[in-house]
Amino acid sequence: MPTALYKRTMYRHVNSYEKVVEALTKIKKYFWPIVTIPKTEILKDNDGNYVIKQKEILGKQITKKQLESNPMLLSKFSRIIIANEIMWKEEWFFLDLLWSDILTHPNTIHNLFSDGENIYIFDFGLLEKTSSSAFFKYFSKFGTWFQLTFIKKHF
Repeated sequence: MPTALYKRTMYRHVNSYEKVVEALTKIKKYFWPIVTIPKTEILKDNDGNYVIKQKEILGKQITKKQLESNPMLLSKFSRIIIANEIMWKEEWFFLDLLWSDILTHPNTIHNLFSDGENIYIFDFGLLEKTSSSAFFKYFSKFGTWFQLTFIKKHF
């Protein structure tokens, strides 16, 4: 990461490695009491690319069906949504929960896994309202609004 597209849009004039390290710090601050973040290493190469290396997560992506049949998971998921809204209001960052797979898998939260008891975050993509990239700033505002609206109505 990041791909050539991200380097030209969202990470233009930005050190993507530093951004993902910052994102992990924010995620730990807001979500640590609610979710499990597997042991994580963020590796960097000389070209400014990074790789997120995590301990294997045994579980499946969270689905609407799982949440409907497991009140404990639904409670944790609800607290994640609240923590995400708080992070957006306090720091203008929002954990991307849906974006990459929402069209093909609308009943799945793409970057949260569960083993039936715990919820794991394995993707550290954050939308940000104050990005230096105008494209990413507006994409983030729309993405945050869309995700909150979709999750609250659909899940």
